[in-house]
Amino acid sequence: MRHLWKGALWSVCLWTLTSLSWAQPEDSLVAISADIVEISGSIAKDMGFAWGPFQTGIAFAEETIPGIYTLGDFARKTQLQTSLKLLETEGKAQLLSNPKVIVQAGNQANFVVGGDQPYPVTNNQGVGVEFKKFGVILNVLPVINPNKKDTIRAEAQLEVSNPDFSKPVTVGNTSVPSITTRQVQTSVEIKSGETLVIGGLKMSSKNITKTRIPFIGRIPLIGLLFTNTNIVEEQKSLFLFITMEIVK
Repeated sequence: MRHLWKGALWSVCLWTLTSLSWAQPEDSLVAISADIVEISGSIAKDMGFAWGPFQTGIAFAEETIPGIYTLGDFARKTQLQTSLKLLETEGKAQLLSNPKVIVQAGNQANFVVGGDQPYPVTNNQGVGVEFKKFGVILNVLPVINPNKKDTIRAEAQLEVSNPDFSKPVTVGNTSVPSITTRQVQTSVEIKSGETLVIGGLKMSSKNITKTRIPFIGRIPLIGLLFTNTNIVEEQKSLFLFITMEIVK
């Protein structure tokens, strides 16, 4: 069976800007910093990432939208960064991306890092190739509220997609991994300098490993007695931390 995964095309696109028709003060700039973190499901629960008070003393501000919080206190943000760094060092958390950019208020910033996976498709000419994007795609639109001092209304959209080798797609003699996608989109108002926290994007995976004694393990029926099957289920939670600050 022929595999196309090695033919995936990787690309990295840093922040790009899209101008939108929002009435904003002239020369108003917003600094955006984002942390896209993937944390082990069990660790996320133990550390209080399941939208409750942190056992390390970190607590989110009042929830305005289900699953969306802000971290307005510098000490709490510092504790959060320290906890995430510790988990990353222990291999229990992975920082997928950490983009930073300064944009003019009313402009949308787009961040893309990933690639294109070729997929076989059938058409009138036979079998062709269609490319599907995978990776991290983040779009952020900050708008300064002229009626509220130091307040930013932000629209954020995050998409994270990964190849899933456990569910391959086969066309003819060609096999490629399917694409698992997690998406979230929200609109919220925060104070300048606060951190917007978005979570709840979970993904489960199951790995099955079989070990058996050579020769004997291949004998029908009897071989089952000399075969060991190990099933490991893993849950991961995706969190997005966006800090926006009006540049003065």
